[in-house]
Amino acid sequence: MPSDHVLIVDQSSESREVLTALLARTGALTIEASRACDALSLAEQHRPQLIVLDTDSDSTSNREATRALTAAARRNNTPIVLLGKIAGQEVPQNPSDLLPKPYHYRHLIRRIEDVLEQRRAA
Repeated sequence: MPSDHVLIVDQSSESREVLTALLARTGALTIEASRACDALSLAEQHRPQLIVLDTDSDSTSNREATRALTAAARRNNTPIVLLGKIAGQEVPQNPSDLLPKPYHYRHLIRRIEDVLEQRRAA
């Protein structure tokens, strides 16, 4: 079975590195972006099976790119796991899962595995 490709979008290089290492243990391959605007082109190029998107950026351009990324993911039937401080923020429509911060990496990996398993079963 081919490996799942997961696009990780997070401003924190440390968070991206930790997620990449943890997902490698599950056999998933990762693609990384620090900004949603970069992730948009990577998602179109690589067609990941899942996008993990940190929503904590306050910049207007990143919020607009996040909306464009989530719209593209819906068109391509790509599930999204959103991470962030959700209270008071605009949440993109229909995320596959929502994990408010702070979260434990173990819970995040479990949710990612669940979403990928659901996608494989569909």
